[in-house]
Amino acid sequence: MEMQWWGHSKVHGWVVLDRSTPVNAPGLKENLVFMRCKDSTTFVEKRKNWNPPAYSFAPNYIQGLAPEESAEATAALEGYQAHWPEYQQQIQKEQQEIEDRAKAARAEADSLEKEAVKEKKKQAALAKKAETAAS
Repeated sequence: MEMQWWGHSKVHGWVVLDRSTPVNAPGLKENLVFMRCKDSTTFVEKRKNWNPPAYSFAPNYIQGLAPEESAEATAALEGYQAHWPEYQQQIQKEQQEIEDRAKAARAEADSLEKEAVKEKKKQAALAKKAETAAS
């Protein structure tokens, strides 16, 4: 089964959606992560915006072109598809970096929370000690 959706965007030109990326799985409500073929960059798009005329499935887009444009578009698409392994590596690398940053942020938040609990207990113990000494 093909794990990519190839299409054409009015704004971005040729794009690919990697369905093996967890956020791009069907049925989710999260934003989609596309690869823009002309400059090999990823971008995020709201899932609700992923429909014609903003995005066209590659075969449908090519079919709607004049014969000469269709041949050029087919050649361009095939060229981009030939680079899919490179695109996929880049998408996976960027997704891993995002996940790593999120994991580090969660670990930092957990650490700060534990430190705050520890400090609160310390302050409570000092207050109790001061109360005991005062009585």
